[in-house]
Amino acid sequence: MQIAATGQVNSSPNAPILYGEATYEAICSSAARDGFRAIELHILDSNAIDRTAVYRALENHRLKLTSIGTGAVYFSRGYSLSSPDREIRKKCIRHMAAHLETAQPYGAVVIVGCVQGRLQPGQSREELLNHLRESLTELDDLAGRMNVRLGLEAMNRFESDALNTIEEACAFLRSGGFSHIGLHIDTVHMNIEEANIADAIRSAAGMINHVHVADNNRCYPGQAHYPFEETIRALQDIGYDGALALEMKPYPDSQTAGRKSLAYLSALLAR
Repeated sequence: MQIAATGQVNSSPNAPILYGEATYEAICSSAARDGFRAIELHILDSNAIDRTAVYRALENHRLKLTSIGTGAVYFSRGYSLSSPDREIRKKCIRHMAAHLETAQPYGAVVIVGCVQGRLQPGQSREELLNHLRESLTELDDLAGRMNVRLGLEAMNRFESDALNTIEEACAFLRSGGFSHIGLHIDTVHMNIEEANIADAIRSAAGMINHVHVADNNRCYPGQAHYPFEETIRALQDIGYDGALALEMKPYPDSQTAGRKSLAYLSALLAR
């Protein structure tokens, strides 16, 4: 497993992003300074970035791109993969396809989190899931052609109207028969939803392709009460070898939070 920082250009100080400088070069420089060798970038619109400059920043600082966070477009433009409006779904699929293109050179995971969408007036949960499945089927085909992967996030009940637990998300993935979409899990969501976190992780053996980590209060791991040791042990038991990406608030500051996270998780992984 590789510990990855998170970065987003000009992110809010309250956002769960570790590095929020004004350029990708500055973000990558800060991550490398603090000891990271991998990073997850949260990108509003892949069509609006200079991909060459992003890749150059990654190479300059010897960072691997593990994943792309995509949720900002749901809040800024209202795009979702489950919208009752077919045109919005189409826009969201095209938007996600651009992220797949950005991810391609690194084989990074493109996260399907908030863009899953939420229930709209008059929409049933079954309709939401049917629209989501239909959209993901199209994205699964695109991902296969590009040889990249998507990660469907199991999100807690306060942030999502469906697929809140690992069991629910796995059942949905199996029902879709997807080839290039795996399960993305997050310690904050698991802390809310799972009765037994380690057992839930082990039940998803072979399906998990990305992990977000933060302590139960969305701050750096090791300063609150989330059970990281049993989580990492369960991930090791199922042979997970992907990233542990730090989707957390940069408190008290990015450098302190980044270095403490890296030290704490590295020690657990070495046991």
